[in-house]
Parts: sequence; structure tokens; C-alpha cells
Amino acid sequence: MQHLLFRLGHESVAVAAGDIDAVLPCPDLEALTLAPAHLAGLLRYRGQSIPVLDLNVLRGGKPCQRLFSTRIILVKGAEGAGLGLLVEEAMDMLDLEMPETIAPEALGAARHWLAPMVFNTEQGLVQVIDWRDLLTPELRALTGDSV
Repeated sequence: MQHLLFRLGHESVAVAAGDIDAVLPCPDLEALTLAPAHLAGLLRYRGQSIPVLDLNVLRGGKPCQRLFSTRIILVKGAEGAGLGLLVEEAMDMLDLEMPETIAPEALGAARHWLAPMVFNTEQGLVQVIDWRDLLTPELRALTGDSV
């Protein structure tokens, strides 16, 4: 199954290509007052305001740098609603097969959005994210996602 590969700090992480609506260069985002630090802002896209999460901040690191390879990955939500994932070094597509399962306890509660699967590739270990676990009730209200 095809996945888009990107970096979170020194880790290689991926999201399933079938979940992706678009991959965009990083424009300026509209800031939200009093939003949590991991909410980078809102993206205006095709007449919608889409919340964008900075996965580096969510991981416990510094905000994503605006690099040539910094991208917003728009993932498909229910009924056309979407969510943006701000990531660095989003450059490669990989065919990932035969995952090894790791104990969810090894991820820690703060990283519940990392799926308990790791893939051993020629480029090293790659962990897949489960972006649906990022949809808090507040984000669901912003995206209009009722699932």
C-alpha cells in the first residue's frame, strides 16, 4: 500500500496515500486566538477553512520550519471535511507492506495518534500515523466531521 513519507524530528513517519486529498506547499495560515500550540492555524482551501495541525509540536518538538520540503497534507474526513497536517520533508512515496506491531504502551499516551505499526524499509524504520485519532471534539467541530 502506498504511503507518503515525511520526517518528525529524526523519525520517519508516513500516512496512507488513500487518506490524502492533497499535498500543498505551506502558505500563510490564519491564526486562531487562544488555540493550542499544535494548531498551526486555518487554511483557506476551496472555500473551506481547514484546521492545520503542526505534527512537530504535537510530537513535543519545535514548530515546523518553513523549508522547501515543508508541506500541508490534507487528509480526507467524512462528508468532505478535512484536516491539514503540517510536516517537514514530505518528499517520498513508499510502498509499505508487512508491518511489525509494537505494543501501544511503548508509544505513550501522548502519542496515541501513532499507529502501533512499524515498517522496516531500506530507508530505516517507518511508523504510520492514525490521523483520525487527532480529531478531538473541538477539531471535529471545526471540520464539520460528525464521525
